[in-house]
Amino acid sequence: MKYQSTKHKSASPLLQSSGFNLLSQDICLPAAVLKQQAIKHNLNWMQSFANHSKVLLAPHGKTSMTPWLFQQQLAAGAWGLTVATAYQAQIAANAGARRIILANQLIGKANMALIAKLLEDGIEVFVCVDHPAQVQALSDFFQPLQQNIAVLIELGVTGGRCGCRTDDDLMALAYQLNTLPAVQLAGIEFYEGVVKGAEPEQGVRQLVRQATSLMQSLLKQQLLQYPTALVSGAGSVWYDVVAEELTAAHLPEQVKLVLRPGCYISHDQGIYQQAQLQVLARSSLACSLGDDLQNALELAVYVQSLPEAGLAVLGFGKRDAAFDAGLPQATALYRHGVLLTDQLQGCETIKVMDQHAFWRYDGAVQPQIGDMLLLSTSHPCLTFDKWRTLWVVDEHYNLLEEVDTFF
Repeated sequence: MKYQSTKHKSASPLLQSSGFNLLSQDICLPAAVLKQQAIKHNLNWMQSFANHSKVLLAPHGKTSMTPWLFQQQLAAGAWGLTVATAYQAQIAANAGARRIILANQLIGKANMALIAKLLEDGIEVFVCVDHPAQVQALSDFFQPLQQNIAVLIELGVTGGRCGCRTDDDLMALAYQLNTLPAVQLAGIEFYEGVVKGAEPEQGVRQLVRQATSLMQSLLKQQLLQYPTALVSGAGSVWYDVVAEELTAAHLPEQVKLVLRPGCYISHDQGIYQQAQLQVLARSSLACSLGDDLQNALELAVYVQSLPEAGLAVLGFGKRDAAFDAGLPQATALYRHGVLLTDQLQGCETIKVMDQHAFWRYDGAVQPQIGDMLLLSTSHPCLTFDKWRTLWVVDEHYNLLEEVDTFF
């Protein structure tokens, strides 16, 4: 029998071009799969939340770095996309984004040149600053090109990540921006995920209120230069609180309120599922939107070895899935394409190595070598970036298409 060479680690060497099914062992495992129906549900759920909250979405693309998903997010109504690097901005633009927030400081000539090319192509790009030297460097680079770059001043917190630590520092940058060519102040950006403490919700609310108060000052003193004014924050944990506080500030209608959650697109059954439970406890709007966010990213693996009673070695490891925020946990066991059980609460992945995982199972489960397990993950960002290509599947695990990532 003749086979074709594989292009990626979960590709198929089989010659047929259609009719593949995950459970029929038609592709190499391990494989990462996206459940089409869950993706569609999550897209609609978060867009509905944004619409009802009267805010805009610019989902963070660094979660998946998958242009196919970017296109789904934009088609569902996203105002734009968020990225972390100039390279990611280029990928987002190639996927069709016309508005991009670079929620990071733009540093270095080559990175600036990438953004300059996007501006030349008519893409609207917003970049962050938190230091006078960054403002000057941007002006020095973009002025000779006769381009204007939209700037958001980042507001930070003590002990956090980037961002101005005081109101005075932020306002000083605003005044500096008004003295230099090629840099135009558009508004304020923040990331509340770095807020810590005994009462993080209160800290998050305080940060958002500080941002909106500063935005009021920028408006009052006529320091905004860019035609589009915006305030932007919100990762995948506190988006409900951020939306509530942004809208409660009653900023002028011309100020766009932009949220940037990223992990909702795939969700998980780990840290973001726990965060979403907190959202549901806080937000009556979230509870009113019907079925909650669904886990859409799964890992398919084989039972590789049964070396001891109650212990199975599975065919995946650190090269295949996130392990920083909880190990992947099995949700269903199949044999010869038939579901044996999806009641695996008594089983647990206890350890991962580069290419192997240790799975403890209870007496109600009797796995065999060659059985297929489906696992959910925690912190999807670090699972996505271990795959060059993902499979999109339907509810029967028919393989619909291959989609590439660009990490």
